[in-house]
Amino acid sequence: MSEDNKYGLEDLVSSAVLQKPLEFETAFNDIVLDRIRDAVENKKIEVAQQLYNYNPDENDDEMGQSDADLETPEEEENGEDA
Repeated sequence: MSEDNKYGLEDLVSSAVLQKPLEFETAFNDIVLDRIRDAVENKKIEVAQQLYNYNPDENDDEMGQSDADLETPEEEENGEDA
């Protein structure tokens, strides 16, 4: 979790036990927001890695064929199948 988070799980439980709904809400929102921030940051990193480490050999082209499935011009002229 982030260092700027001023509420923790202990605060959440304590405010629930002491029946302090406003403190509970603040602590809950702070904890959830921190987790959402972490998840979004992790997803950003994952997407960036996929984008910049793209390897076209690992993926099929738009027509659903890999490069190995495509015939070369010589194969087409000779009527050879891949």
